[in-house]
Order: sequence, then structure tokens, then C-alpha cells
Amino acid sequence: MKQKLLIFFLFGLFALPSAFAQNRKITGKVTGSDDGQPLPGVSVQATGTTTGTITSIDGTFSINIPLNVKTLTFTFIGFITQNINVPASGIVNVKLVVDNRQLNEVVVVGYGTGTRASNVVGQVATITSRDIENKPIANTFDALQGKVAGLQIFTSSGEPSAVSSVRINGTGSLSASSAPLYVLDGIPVDQNSILSLNPNDFENISVLKDASATSIYGARAANGVIYITTKKGDANRPAQVDITTQYGKSKLANIDFFNRFMNSQQFLGFRLATGQLTQTQVNTIKTTYPFDTQWYKTYYRDNQPTFQSTATVSGGSGKTNYYVSTGYFNQQGLAYRSKYERYTLRSNVNSVVNNWLQFGLNMAIGTDQRQTNPYTSNSLGRGLALLAAPYYSPVDANGNKYTYIPGWNQYNPEYLANETPSPTNQITFDPTGYIQITPIKGLTIRSQGGLDAYDQRVTASRLPSYLGSLNNGSLSESFIRSITKTVTNTAEYKFNFIKSNNVTFLAGQESIDNTYTSFAGSSTGQTDDRLLLLGNGPTSIAVGSSKTEYAFHSLFGRLGYDFASKYFVNASIRQDKSSRFGVNNRSAIFWSVGGLYKIKEENFLKDVNWLDDLSLRASTGSTGNSEFGVTNQNYLSYQTAGTNTYNGSTGFGINAAGNPDLTWEKQQNTTFGFTTSFFDRIRLDVSHYNRVTTNMLVSVPYQYVVGFSSVYNNVGKYQNRGWDVSVDFDVYKNRSKRAYITPYFNFFTNHDKVLELFQGKNYWVQSGTGVAWVIGQPVSFVYPIFKGVNTQTGLPEWYVPDASNPGATRQDASSVTSTFSTAALQQNTGIRRFAKMTGGFGLNAGYQGFSLVAQFSYALGKNLINNDRYFYENPNQFVGYNQYNTVLNYWKNPGDITTFPKYGVQFTQFDTRLIEDASFMRLKVLTLGYNIPASVLKPTKAIKGVNIFLTGRNVFTFTKYTGPDPEVDSNLALGTNPNTKQYTVGLGIKF
Repeated sequence: MKQKLLIFFLFGLFALPSAFAQNRKITGKVTGSDDGQPLPGVSVQATGTTTGTITSIDGTFSINIPLNVKTLTFTFIGFITQNINVPASGIVNVKLVVDNRQLNEVVVVGYGTGTRASNVVGQVATITSRDIENKPIANTFDALQGKVAGLQIFTSSGEPSAVSSVRINGTGSLSASSAPLYVLDGIPVDQNSILSLNPNDFENISVLKDASATSIYGARAANGVIYITTKKGDANRPAQVDITTQYGKSKLANIDFFNRFMNSQQFLGFRLATGQLTQTQVNTIKTTYPFDTQWYKTYYRDNQPTFQSTATVSGGSGKTNYYVSTGYFNQQGLAYRSKYERYTLRSNVNSVVNNWLQFGLNMAIGTDQRQTNPYTSNSLGRGLALLAAPYYSPVDANGNKYTYIPGWNQYNPEYLANETPSPTNQITFDPTGYIQITPIKGLTIRSQGGLDAYDQRVTASRLPSYLGSLNNGSLSESFIRSITKTVTNTAEYKFNFIKSNNVTFLAGQESIDNTYTSFAGSSTGQTDDRLLLLGNGPTSIAVGSSKTEYAFHSLFGRLGYDFASKYFVNASIRQDKSSRFGVNNRSAIFWSVGGLYKIKEENFLKDVNWLDDLSLRASTGSTGNSEFGVTNQNYLSYQTAGTNTYNGSTGFGINAAGNPDLTWEKQQNTTFGFTTSFFDRIRLDVSHYNRVTTNMLVSVPYQYVVGFSSVYNNVGKYQNRGWDVSVDFDVYKNRSKRAYITPYFNFFTNHDKVLELFQGKNYWVQSGTGVAWVIGQPVSFVYPIFKGVNTQTGLPEWYVPDASNPGATRQDASSVTSTFSTAALQQNTGIRRFAKMTGGFGLNAGYQGFSLVAQFSYALGKNLINNDRYFYENPNQFVGYNQYNTVLNYWKNPGDITTFPKYGVQFTQFDTRLIEDASFMRLKVLTLGYNIPASVLKPTKAIKGVNIFLTGRNVFTFTKYTGPDPEVDSNLALGTNPNTKQYTVGLGIKF
């Protein structure tokens, strides 16, 4: 027996080298084709076997494979899997190609673990970090203008701290808010909180548009949902350090408006011709004030700096990943006392503890200081400063700025800004934490909590040294604290049965409550700039405080089913309760159902090689709106009392009538469309939507005899319908040269219509707005309709409206008048309030490390009341003030065909002449970048990538609008602080 064992041992000993001789050693390196950087953690497997390894930190690998194995398979998340033939040399160097489809494979459509993008039943568009980061503006959403069909974004001010107005597929309500719900990593947040965050921390932004995608959010999602996902590290990669710095200058986006004013020669000539001045007076002015000033150069600074820098560390090891970032942003506005400065810090950590437990914690804090120019509307401090006569000068003979400008008799805007500082400091805190367990296969239970909290301190002051109120300073201080707490618990179960039947069931509960508190104090009479404190003001002492609260409690569920990844059905339901609504109607149920049919998966299309994808989708469902859009919205359903002081004692009185039946606005949204791609180059998405809003939250007018002028009720009916179309295509692509040219185009059309009002009315004019609601028509402007100037008399003429039907439009040439009366002449102009079409187009291109991004945005059929013209085209109303050069075209003799009537008659009234076409097109973003080749950086060993880029924002603007800025999102514009353009240079370094 021993002899047999010895023989067996010797046989094995001699056979072992023979066995090793059947393998061979393969080495190599794996890098990314996009940037040439080494890829650690890539799976390298001998094809068809279980033998494998992973690449090291520098992307290298070594593996022993059997002689009969001819290929290696390389797999890595976010890259296309490749099978590579093994050469005789045994050295395999691989460049993995980024798989963009896989990177966007999973999207968030509400709650739960997410869904593959290609399998989403709802209408969801996702913008990646590439479209968000490194833009020369604090406002995240401004950079998205024109990027998504149906997403309408307007930035109405050039203030660095301005937030954009955002609407999805039209205006959902006539009177309540039309803003979407913003969700940050699963927690609802205020749009102003997003301004305090660093956009470079955002991984992507998903726009949820139809009912199938939004109904799961119930009472707050009537106007769509903007879902923001922040970045996280990769547990398969070692630590990566990214530092990006950007610096640039700001200018006015468009100066056409400022060039419309008369120069000194024109203005004096006009005043002489109209009898405002005699020749002697003109000569005296020319001698005393021999200047020709372009006043916008005094009231707006040029080439103001923009600076931002972000540093991040991301990576992971084992089962934990992390992402930590810090950021700084500073932008000076063009108007004096206009500035935004922000510091941010974020830390995202996720850990998989074991095969059934994981948790994560996202912490974000931002602090900023904002100053905005207060001289808007009809203020000569800036808003209407261009009324200044051009022959006055803001500087003396030595070029020194006047404190008080002679002739113009106004303080220099820089002096005003310095003497009336008014900073707003805000600290924003947005933490989110979750714990998730998987007790059995397919079941995921998740509990998540988060805050949207901010403290805000506003200081408004007038220094005692201010010459306009010398030794009489003033100070007001206010403090606001808002805390919104959200707790969400969900259970999601995924399973399949029989063959190819897949089911996902989600059930959840959510609670949201907000507490908003404030207090304020003010005083006047301070005498020393160094001691500007509330207690040092002996007069006009005042204090105040407030507190409001609201809460939501919700239950929701979703059922998803698909068969063979070909037919998909999704249904959701949600019950919401809100403290904002009356005791009789605090609960409401919202629902949706949708379907997706992936026709390409059918056998009759599978072999059609030129067709890559063809999917049909349809959905319908309801959502709600609880945002009234007014400051006291939390208690409008209640009969509230207020206090007063009488005879030295506190008294009480009823402030509001209340309405115990008040409840949510409701929307029914029906959408259908299709998605297709073909020739591996062209991608097209088309959708049609129909949104009908009922039970609108309207402040309905009542006779004063009831004690209140209006009470909120659920009334009316309003419709928005239209098309979303997006297309992009690869004109050229060559992966080996990293070359591509990809144009894109999208548009969104919207037709709104008022279907019902209240109290049996066919129309309703919103007092003081120039806007009317007329049944059967879109929201329209209501103004006297100007016919023109009578060529024989030189008098202005207006059409007389139909007194029996003020909601109609009547332009009868036989019924005109030269006597102006707003009340008697106002009628429906037939001019739409909201834009007919918005969208964008552009180009993404690259070659061998170079990249080019051109992003245009446009709005068509956008109309705006240009209230500035009332001041700038009324020389006999504002005598001595400068005017547009258009006023030179006034009537003088019979037969003259002119823009304005004869002098002595008011040139401009509040009529249809002020309603202008504010359609525009802007080159929103233009970026040219270059990635330095990895071979150049290799000797440094530490630097893994360098990117240099140049960016322009609002590079040029095309518009017929004659006011300062066509982008203003309002019915009326007056004294607008216009948008700016930036040119910046940036540098990004990876370690």
C-alpha cells in the first residue's frame, strides 16, 4: 500500500509542471477611450471559463489562461463589454468605450429602486451632469433653457441671485402656482434652496411630465416634477480628486434698447421744434452742459467678474462609496449693489453592509450672501434712469464722479449703493439619510428622512452719512427660519411568474411638515455709520414676529407589470391629507394608469436592422395643486382673526372669511406618444398632452356688503394641450478618433383655453394686469385697441368695443374715437398672454480631445406689455426727460403718416401699442474644450486628466422687442434689470 501511495505521489509531482505548461500568462492595460485614463476594477475573464481577475489602480492586469482560450472578456460598469482576441505576444491593451445608454440606464420615476430608461412607461427626460456643471451662473435651471421639450425656462432678471421661472407643458392654473415640485435625492425642496447648492454636485436632473410619472407624488405634482440626483462615488475605483476653476467677465446681454435713446443733438432739436425750449435756452444748455452721455454706462457696470471653483474627492473601497465636495461661487452684478456669493459643502456616503442591509447619508450645506439692486420699476435710481437728459454728465471736468449729479439732480448710483447696503445672508441645510433592507429575495424595504431647512437674515440700512438724510440713519433687521421635514417609508416587491411575467409592487407612506418663523425689528435716527445698530435708533422703533405651519400625510402605491420586456403597464394611486384645506375636504385621491409597447421587440421587427427602437406609450391620470401662490396660503381655508390696538389695549377682529370646503386644484393629464431610433444615428421622441385643470384655487370676488371683497373657492376649468418633439442625430461618429458631430432640436407647442369661470361669468378681467380670462379663448391681454393716427387731424384713434360683449374683439373702422378712456375702451385684444412655442437646438461635437457645445434657446409667440415705453415715448407727459428716438416721427401736417400724433396730444396711452412681440432666440451656451492627452500627463504620475474650456453665456440675442430684455416672464415689464452675458475660461484637473 505504501508503495502505491509513493508511486501516486511521484506521478503527481512529475505531472504538476506538465499541467502548468497548459496555461500561459497574459498581461496588459485597460484605459478609457474618451480620456485615455487607466481604469481600475475592470473585470478581465478568460472567455468561456471561470478564470478571471480585475485591473489594478493603474489599469494593469495579469492573468493565467488555458492554452485553448483565444479571447478575453472585459467588463466594467458604464462601458461597453468587449471580447478581445489574445495575440501571440500575450500583451493585451484595451480601450473601453463609454456606453452612454448604460450610464443613463436607470432613472427615478417616483419612489423605489428605479427603472431602466428604456422601460419607463411615463414621459421622463433626463439631463446629465455634462449639461449642468461649470456654467458661469449660480442659477442651475438657466443652463437648461432649450434643452428639454416641454420644459419652459425664463430668467427674468440679470441679478446674479435670480431664480428662473420654470413650467412644464404650459401653465397649469389661472391663479395658483404653476411651478413644478422639486425633489432632491427623494426629499421635496424649495427652488430657492437649490440656488444655495452647487450645480457641479448634480449627477442628473429628471423632468417628469406626464401623469404616469407624476401621479405618485399626488397633491403637489400637478405642474410636473423636477427630480435632482446628486453624485456618488464608485466603490470599484480608488479615490479621484477633481479640481475645477473658472473665471470670467459679465456684460449686458443686449444693448439695442439702450441705443434707442436720443443723443444731445436730437433731444435738443426735438425740444426746440416742439416749443419746449427757445433757441436761447438751447444755446445756454449747450454752453453749460456740452456733453453727450450714454447713461446706461453710468447705471450699469461693465466687465464685472465671475469666479467659481469646485474641489471633489470621490471613490470607494469594499462595499462603501463616497463623494465629498466643496465649492465657491462669486458673481458681481452689473447694476450697483448687485452681487451673489456662495460657499457649499457636500458629503454623500453609501455603504452595503451585507447582502440584506445598506444605508446612506447625504449632507449638503450652503451659505450665501445676496444683494439686489432695489431701484426697479419707476425709480430714477436705475429702472427709469435713462430718462436723464443726455447733455448732463455724471463726472466733473477732471473725470471724477459727482455724488449729486448737476442738472439731473439725482445721486450717483454707486454712491446710492454704498450708502444703502442691504445684504441677505442665507444658510441652507439639506441632509438626507436612508436605511434599506432586503429580508427576502425581491423585497426591498426602505426608510428615508430629510430636511429642507434654511435661516435667512435680511439687513436693510441707510447710513447716517447719506446726504439725502444726514445724521438720520435707518436700520431694519429680519430673521426667517424655515424647516421642512420629510419622512418616507416604502416597501417594494419584485417577482416574476410563469415565463416572462414580471411584477413590481410598491407601497409607501410619507409625512411632510413645515414650520416657518420670523421676527423683525427696525429703528431710525442713528448718527454714526460705525454704530448702525437697532438700539442706537431712537425713533420709529418697531418689532414684529410671525409663525406659520402646514403638514401633509400620504399613503401611496404603484403596480408595474411587463411581459417579455415588450408590454408594460403601470398604475399608481395616492391619498393625500393637507392641513391647508378645509375640514370638509382635507383628503383627496390621485391616480394614474399608463402603458408602453416596445414594438421593436416583436418578431416581425427584430430583424429590421435599420430600426433600433420603436416604442409607443400612453397614460392618463390625476394630480393636485396645493400651492396658492400667495404668502398666507397655509390658512386660507380658515376663518382667521387679527389684532389691533384700541385705546391702549389689544383688540381682535375677523381677518378672513375662510372656506371649510376648500380643497385641491385637480388636473387630469392624458398623454400619448412614441420614441424611435434608426440607423444607429437618429433618435426621435414625440408626445401629445392634454391637461385639464378643475376646482381651481381662485380668489372669487364678492360684494363688499358681505364684509370681504373676495373669498377663495374651487371654481373654473382650464385646458393646456400641445406637442413635445425632440430629435437628435449623429451626423458623424468615429470612436477610434473620439470624433462625433451630433446636432439636436426640440420644440414644445402649447394651446391654452379657459373652459369655465365662476358666478356664470363669460369673462373676467384681472384688475391692473391688462390680462383677461375669456371662456373659449386663451388667457389674453385686454387693452384699448389702437387704430392709428388720423392723417388729417393728427389725433390718435381707438376702436370702440362692443359694449354688450366686452370679452369679444371688435375692430370696426366705422366705430372709432379720439377720446381715450381705459374703462370705456378696454376689450379683448385677441393677443395671447403665454408663448405659443418654446424650445432649443444646438450641437455637440468633438475630435481627438477637442469638444464643442452650442446651445440655442428660443420662444415664439411670446407677448409682453412694455411699460417702459409709456415713459420713454411720452415727451409731452415727461417734459425735459430723454425719450426714444422714435418720438421724432410725430404728426406735423395733414397727410402725414406717422407713429405718434401731433405734439400737444399725449403720444402714448396704455393701449395695444405697448403689447409687443417678445419672441426671442439666444445662443444660450457656447463651450469649447480640450482634454490634454494622457500620454502628455503620464510623466507627472499624479495628474490623470486636464481639461481646458472656454464658455460663453447669452452670447447673442435676436428679438424685435424694444424693451431691456425679452425674456421677462410676466404680463408686464417695467424697469427690468436685464440679463447678462458671460465669457469665462476654466481649468479642470483630475488626480
